[in-house]
Amino acid sequence: MAGEALRKSPNSALGVPNDKIDITNIEPHPMDEIVAFLRTYPPFDQLPAVVAERAAAQAQIEYFAAGSEPLTSGGAAARFLYMIRKGSVELVHVQAGEAVVVDALSVGEAFGHPSLIRNQPPIVTVRARTEVLTYLIPAETFHRLRAEYAHFANFFAASALDRLKFAARGRADAAAPYLFQTRVRDLIQRAPVTITAEATVREAAQLMRDQNISCLMVAPPPYHADGPDTGIITDRDLRNRVVAAGLPDTTPLRAVMTSPTITLAADSMAFEALLLMLERHIHHLPIVEHGRFVGMVTHTDILRRQSNSPLLLPRQLERARNLDDLRRYGDQVAEAVGGLLSAGARVADIGRMVAVAHDALLQRLLRDAEAELGAPPVPYAWLVVGSQGRYEQTLRTDQDNALIYADEHPPAAPDYFKAFAAIVVERLVACGFPRCPGEIMATNPAWRQPLSKWQATFAHWIEVPDEEALLRCAIFFDYRQVHGTLAVEPALRPIILRARANTIFLARLARAALRTPAPLTLFRGVALEQRGDQRDLLDLKHRGTAIIVDLARIFALEAGCSETGTIARLHSSWEQSSLGEVEAERLIHAFELISQLRLRHQYGQMSRGEAPTNSVVFTQLSPLEQRELKESFQAVSRAQRALAMAFQTDRLA
Repeated sequence: MAGEALRKSPNSALGVPNDKIDITNIEPHPMDEIVAFLRTYPPFDQLPAVVAERAAAQAQIEYFAAGSEPLTSGGAAARFLYMIRKGSVELVHVQAGEAVVVDALSVGEAFGHPSLIRNQPPIVTVRARTEVLTYLIPAETFHRLRAEYAHFANFFAASALDRLKFAARGRADAAAPYLFQTRVRDLIQRAPVTITAEATVREAAQLMRDQNISCLMVAPPPYHADGPDTGIITDRDLRNRVVAAGLPDTTPLRAVMTSPTITLAADSMAFEALLLMLERHIHHLPIVEHGRFVGMVTHTDILRRQSNSPLLLPRQLERARNLDDLRRYGDQVAEAVGGLLSAGARVADIGRMVAVAHDALLQRLLRDAEAELGAPPVPYAWLVVGSQGRYEQTLRTDQDNALIYADEHPPAAPDYFKAFAAIVVERLVACGFPRCPGEIMATNPAWRQPLSKWQATFAHWIEVPDEEALLRCAIFFDYRQVHGTLAVEPALRPIILRARANTIFLARLARAALRTPAPLTLFRGVALEQRGDQRDLLDLKHRGTAIIVDLARIFALEAGCSETGTIARLHSSWEQSSLGEVEAERLIHAFELISQLRLRHQYGQMSRGEAPTNSVVFTQLSPLEQRELKESFQAVSRAQRALAMAFQTDRLA
């Protein structure tokens, strides 16, 4: 510090070596002022008041002149945790003989903890960018707080990856919801009630009546879940498959039971059961442990523990009689999202739930259109693309869809599907899903074609990767079929996977993805925008999640992975791509953090009757949210630099 710093106890006046920094308005430093400051910023803001007061009582005050170095790489180990009260510092790391600024810290942020934790010399130099005033927490106090408070220790994890991991799971842990902490075995109300496949439907009905249950497991002792004569029979099966079909009550269960059975492991979480029921449109879920049935969980078991459950959505959709009812269904989906957010659900799980719910609405509209126009003349497939194709749609966003029909078709088929697409798209608009401004919809003839045309189009985009082709790949390669009997996956996915061998295509796709850099300033702060009279704006989609989506797509194509979800792509591609495991983990946690903040922002807007947007006012976020975003963007920036080096994008013509 070499005479460039002055240190005083909290209750003494602090001398200032020059007049460049105005600290007279905060001198002297009474204890309550230091306590108030510490309790404003994480992780001190989560400490009990009395604990924060004790930490403040131990604090010292230190001033650093601009250009001075509070800590030096390879120098003496830190003896304090430095909390910045005023000014800013930069972290400098020497790489290949060149000093590189790797981060910048400002008011409310801390430095010195990596050296404290390791009890080793700092690995970076901390340099004052401006004149800096700091509160110093002694090492003994810092280590005691880490030992006694897990959130404090996690916050000051030595690596950025560990901090991102903690931040990504922190809110879910704090919420402590039953859906994410309860095992399905704990939802089982009674021992399994079983019957054999040789029993008659009459015997099954009598047993259901006597036991006051709506479902039986069909399995002989010892109740193996994968036996040849296993299944389930529900009261709905008896109505639809026996009574409505006019079968006699002597019909053996083997002829009408559901087999094989959809089951779930007993140690699965309740939320996994909820999603499985939604996706498979079932109300009864047999639970298995060590290969044997141990009980049954029903949708009622979950509903009785959670209000606004997504399990109520199928019932609301069944009851809908007109477009107004269907639009209200969209509102109920948003309410379910709010409940899951409050419960601490991961964004990936919420996105999956929203996709399943919106798929159900879309399938209803498609079936209604088929009933109105008559049966389709040939098999077809309705695709959703973009965020919905990735299971990452948040609330009600613009439509992105396409239609594929069989190559062998009668002359009238194109006109049928033109009218069909018009009905479905218009009714989606009526249900609250606006038209895509870029016309990425099945009403656009370009995206309503026979299968062979789609195959040729996909191949052309890869072989001739001009600007338009790269834009289209970023949308249509993230497709998912939600309705129709035409099997498009075996026809289209192999074409996409061929991109792995086309290095020119991958390099140009990489260069296109790098045109939007992570929103960081030259001094490693978060780069903000101004629009009209709105200041300090940050677009969490275009400057956040969309960048990670693009990176994950490229790494998946490079690795030859068929997944479409961003997190799934990052999980599965790092071994066979230029993305390392640590960088993949950083991107996953960054994606979760930015997505969750975006979803909370949009849900809050909708709750206030406002149209959802992607932009937040950065300065109105909490200090913890600001820090999490900055570290997320730094993870994105590192991945972008690695991508640029791997594909040598600066050398492309």
